Amino acid sequence: MEPKCVELPRNGGSIHVSMGDFELVTPNGEHRVELLYRGEPPHGDSYHEVFIDRVSLPGYAWGCNFACTDDSRYLAFSWMARRIERITAVVDMADRKYVLLPAYIYDFVFQWPRLEGVGGLSTGLSFDFAGAEHWLSY
Repeated sequence: MEPKCVELPRNGGSIHVSMGDFELVTPNGEHRVELLYRGEPPHGDSYHEVFIDRVSLPGYAWGCNFACTDDSRYLAFSWMARRIERITAVVDMADRKYVLLPAYIYDFVFQWPRLEGVGGLSTGLSFDFAGAEHWLSY
């Protein structure tokens, strides 16, 4: 079955995808994020292998919220290195690197250089990118 193609919002807002295979297309159309369904832990969303422009990203993405900057460079989502944990990750798709944020933010909006939490327990949480982040290559 072909993955469902979903366009990421141009305004930095998030979309929710889960329980299937997806192809996310960035606002400018330059990057494609493939999410391949791999399973569901007990009492949790689906989790997926991640390929960005056909390059594998370590770990897994949760079937959850995804947001992209309006210039299509950065992508944020819930990530796990191993079962079962949740961390917010931000990927620099141009330079093929990612960073793990110190606090988990369930839902968010990009207002670069800030990832701002929105709604419920995410309200009041944010992360400002100031250049001191520890980026990992993929």
